[in-house]
Amino acid sequence: MRGRKQRRRLTAGTIAMLALTALVVACCAAFLLMIGGDDLHMRAADVFRSLREGREEEPASTPEPQSQAQIAFSTVTPEPVVITPSPVPQPVTFTLAAGGTVYAPKTVREGAQEDEDSYDFAPVFAGLGTTLSGADLAIVTLETTTAGREAGYGNYNTPPEILDALRDAGVDVVSLATERALEMGYEGLALTVSELTSRAMAYAGVNPGGVSVPATMMRVSGVQVAVLAYTYGLSETGEQTAQGVECVAIADMERMKRDIAQARIDGANVVIVLPHWGTKNKVGVQESTRQMARELAEAGADIILGTHPNVAQETERLTVTRSDGLTYDCVVCYSLGALLVDARTPENTASMIARLQVTYDPVTRRTSLGDLACLPVYIAQQREDGRTVYRVTDVENAEGMEALTQAERENAAGAAQIIRTVTNQDEGGQG
Repeated sequence: MRGRKQRRRLTAGTIAMLALTALVVACCAAFLLMIGGDDLHMRAADVFRSLREGREEEPASTPEPQSQAQIAFSTVTPEPVVITPSPVPQPVTFTLAAGGTVYAPKTVREGAQEDEDSYDFAPVFAGLGTTLSGADLAIVTLETTTAGREAGYGNYNTPPEILDALRDAGVDVVSLATERALEMGYEGLALTVSELTSRAMAYAGVNPGGVSVPATMMRVSGVQVAVLAYTYGLSETGEQTAQGVECVAIADMERMKRDIAQARIDGANVVIVLPHWGTKNKVGVQESTRQMARELAEAGADIILGTHPNVAQETERLTVTRSDGLTYDCVVCYSLGALLVDARTPENTASMIARLQVTYDPVTRRTSLGDLACLPVYIAQQREDGRTVYRVTDVENAEGMEALTQAERENAAGAAQIIRTVTNQDEGGQG
């Protein structure tokens, strides 16, 4: 009974709902008829008829709209992704050229004097041609100060015009670490540094404003190069001036090893050491100097360029094992001789400019050294315009040789033979 009553109630409710729906549809049809005319009336009648017959009219099918994303994917073909590998850093090569000691006492200075207040040292170095300027990095040692006229010109104080001539010849870096660095006191050293700085020339081996001497760091063809310069000691005048304050780097082995290690920590890819060592006018190399060179190479020096003897000494390529357990080469020139001096013995007038290609590989972080070329240089002395002048000449520079007298050309040929013998070039040595 309960089930039948429930079905009757559901049937009655359904009838009532249909009646109500029909009423709503009729009202809507009437409304549409009012605003749409006969067409809407006919449409409404059809809808009402379908409802009455118990079926619904299926609406006309319309295409579903595509989303913007669908349209994009259907009309645009994506470009293929190309992954380009990062380029491998390539080895970098630069050329180094190094000359010996520059010393300009009275006779040299008088030959460069134009009048009471001016000097021109450019002709002194004109015979070098591009021997220095053709290199990416050119170095010499200055065994004098440029402390100005008020300090008085003498053997160890030269007019600053000599720096103009060295710069024009191609010199980039000057070592000031010699026994004469403090010959004109702290002020004289500071003035020398100031004269170099004003000419955009770097210096190494001194620090007039401090108690320590850092490495001179520079970028050469993209390679970070450290230049360290040291002297065996100071003159008596220099010792009295220094009074225990080390503004000039002294060649103490433990200190030099620390400096080389610090230069590597500071990012040096190549380390060049310029020691002012050895014995004056001695062609032979002392055993203690050889041992020092080996220890410097083991500590991390790539190139060692010595001065002070004022005569040329032999060269050597050392192969050493460093603290990382790997083997490395180090090129050593025990003495480059004097680039400018007034002494007239054949050994003093014969010097060399060392030229070397240096390659640094950023991938392996190793330096490789090319063949060392030792170019003979002769310091000519001759009379011109009633005065004695000095002409530093690359013996292989034809133009420079033409500027010499016949006698000095013959002497230049003798100087070249001295250099070839000392550096074993006659025997196919690495010089």
